[in-house]
Amino acid sequence: MDFSKNKQLEYIDKTIEVCFICLVFILPVAHAMTIRSIFIYLPAILWVYKMILKKEVLFISNQITLPLIIFSVIAALSLLTAVNPGYTLHELQGEMITDFLLFFLLLNNVRNMKQVNRIILSLLFGTLVQGIYGLFNYFSQNGNLLESLLDYNVKAWGLTAGYISYSVFLVTVIPFIFYKIMTAAGQKRFLFVLLLLLNLFMLYVTHQRGALVALFVQVFIFFWFVKRRMAYLVTVAAALVILIIPSNLLYHGTDVIDLKTEETVNYENTINSRIALWKFTAREIAGHPFTGIGFGRHSFSAKYNQFRGTDLWHSLNTFLNITIQLGIQGLLAFMFILYRLIKTYVAGLKKSKGEVYYFFLASLMCIIGFFVRNMFDDHYVDDNAQMFWVLTGLALAVFIQIKKLAYNDIFSQTGFLSKKEG
Repeated sequence: MDFSKNKQLEYIDKTIEVCFICLVFILPVAHAMTIRSIFIYLPAILWVYKMILKKEVLFISNQITLPLIIFSVIAALSLLTAVNPGYTLHELQGEMITDFLLFFLLLNNVRNMKQVNRIILSLLFGTLVQGIYGLFNYFSQNGNLLESLLDYNVKAWGLTAGYISYSVFLVTVIPFIFYKIMTAAGQKRFLFVLLLLLNLFMLYVTHQRGALVALFVQVFIFFWFVKRRMAYLVTVAAALVILIIPSNLLYHGTDVIDLKTEETVNYENTINSRIALWKFTAREIAGHPFTGIGFGRHSFSAKYNQFRGTDLWHSLNTFLNITIQLGIQGLLAFMFILYRLIKTYVAGLKKSKGEVYYFFLASLMCIIGFFVRNMFDDHYVDDNAQMFWVLTGLALAVFIQIKKLAYNDIFSQTGFLSKKEG
């Protein structure tokens, strides 16, 4: 066997790609931490070995690194005021570092659209497997088909850790089914349409209203960039559906939303209890806007004992959670990251055509839908966060490494940030 330097580099690149392909398939599956870790850390080791072989630092200059560094520093500083420093340190290591590692792995090791499409196809095949399993599991919970569809207590969760996690996963990946529909032809396009219908149905039977709101936003964005008149029709149709659906079905048994509520009744996860929780969190942030309670969702219930062991053990909103954990400065740093990513995708849309155009559109739909969904709960954690950063790394690889695109914004124009991508 040939073990020359060039052959080793070739084997390394192929192995890293296989790991990425396997990772996106296995990542959402519950109780697969060991396998998942192999597909994360093996590419990291090979990436380092590749740098040793080539005797150079293989790190692509990009405009996302600095926002990530700023956020990481602020998150690390929350150790100083954390209610449980040991837990916060564990979360920093297990959550944030892993997320950002995945981003840099994809960004620096994906070099052409063929690799991108192989990874996306593996991801979509995973949604097919999850959907088929979830479909059988869903209808096995209740023998009556119609009752199952109308009973919001009967939920689907595929192979994920739960129905909420499954809804976040679907919101994350559905935009890339749109991408394949728009770039495929003939029988392949028809198959992707069927896959979309399956995943839309599975999203419905998770019975997560926040996910449906996110889906509406994603569909609106899709038509805004593809066929603008349809975006307005989608908005009108959504408004009519909301008006027609009885309020007790729309609000899952609650007759009306009480925006003035301050009571977290029995600390259950209802609409009104959630509103009261958000208000409570906002008041606490106002009381100490720049002093966080420590990175990690469980810091909330550790600080506020009345929520410990209840459905309301964290703020049920990504942006509120980040703010109370890290302070206002943490929220600003996080918004800086999102601004940079959205700016990148919009720039990609303006400078691309065909396949790449629809890929950036899917990436834009993904990031906005993901965080709209997480405004109604916070699942920017674990496999959902890791999947987000895998797809983000993939999108930045297309922008910087594959298409050699670049942009300026107010920060880079003033010289505050690193040099442009490219």
